[in-house]
Amino acid sequence: MGVEMGLPDDLHMWLRGQLEVTTVNGALAIALSSMFLAIMLRTKLNQPSEPPKKGSNGSRSGEVLAQSNSPTSRGTVRLGNERVAPCLQGTIFPSTGLLSSNPEEPYEFENDNCSGLFLPLHRPTHNPALDKSCQYPFGDHFKGRKRLWELRLQVRFKQRVDKSLLIGIELEDYVPLNNASQKLMALTVAALRRVAGNDLYHSVGDDPSKGSGPHEKPVFMMPLWACDQIIVTPEGEDPPLLTDPMFCNYGDLRTNDRKAFINTATNLELVPGPTYTFSFWGISQFLDVIKWEVQKVVPFKSIDFNVFCGRPPVQIVFYTLDDEVIPGDTRHLQSRKKYYFRFALWSSEKRPSANVLKELLPSDNGFTAKLDEEAIDRSRHSTLTKVFACCTGSRSA
Repeated sequence: MGVEMGLPDDLHMWLRGQLEVTTVNGALAIALSSMFLAIMLRTKLNQPSEPPKKGSNGSRSGEVLAQSNSPTSRGTVRLGNERVAPCLQGTIFPSTGLLSSNPEEPYEFENDNCSGLFLPLHRPTHNPALDKSCQYPFGDHFKGRKRLWELRLQVRFKQRVDKSLLIGIELEDYVPLNNASQKLMALTVAALRRVAGNDLYHSVGDDPSKGSGPHEKPVFMMPLWACDQIIVTPEGEDPPLLTDPMFCNYGDLRTNDRKAFINTATNLELVPGPTYTFSFWGISQFLDVIKWEVQKVVPFKSIDFNVFCGRPPVQIVFYTLDDEVIPGDTRHLQSRKKYYFRFALWSSEKRPSANVLKELLPSDNGFTAKLDEEAIDRSRHSTLTKVFACCTGSRSA
């Protein structure tokens, strides 16, 4: 039975009851945290053995891919008996193996439309004392800043980008929202709009049970100017290192002159030759990926991210849209999308199911083997629990 109430009462009822709500694969508005993205804590920040030679943008000489990690190199999550600090995990499509945040070097990726590097950063929100100390990789960068995470992407396009490049979040499946969740989602989207701007496209997707396809996936997309930093390096010059301590000073920053930044991003030509570097953190204050929580939307309350995304993973995507197949149909249908970057991510504390992980990481045999070991351990524990329950249960006289 629905309850007619004002938003605050609805929300408090929903929060107190930890809900009778079906999780929502559609409200990915929040997912826009995108989660976006990734952090692996290490005890000490790796320092270069010698000062890097600087290029025109503060970069070290060498090709864009010279900075990179291979998919299986340092920066990925260690398995076995070694304890791993909570972090954001994920994989780039096509699968690059298991990745984690705050790596020593950025990760390579390549697809049909572009190639480049990706560096996901996240402060250790699971450990307030460590966060406050700034004694962790990239701690000096986060010091004095409100952002919880930052995503840095450096790309070279293989052909001219003729359509508007959009950035945001995409979910795989549609899940119905109840009335309270719809209101909560609307409140969150409104909060994100105040940071990212009004030119947002948000859809909970199409309900497959209410008509034939094609169906739209849940998406929350923004124009390119919703990025917070853009650096364009001319062909033949060296782009900045994504790990450069001075990275925050390069290129155009949204915070310096919002109007000028929007104009620059809107008129930016994306063509083969130059190297384009984008950084994004604006909405991170609302989305804690490691804790998998939405924050500062409802006063004094954090909200489980799964309420909005259903279950991990969520995908951070960059894509363009082809013209509408049916005039007036503005949905972001799969047939219209041209992907430039796709990153499926989750928290190490809120992982996808073992079956989903095996689909996402088909070539990462070490990690999938670990999943099988964990499943066996859980099965053994369950069996032993039942055995001992029988032995220790009460007996009739």
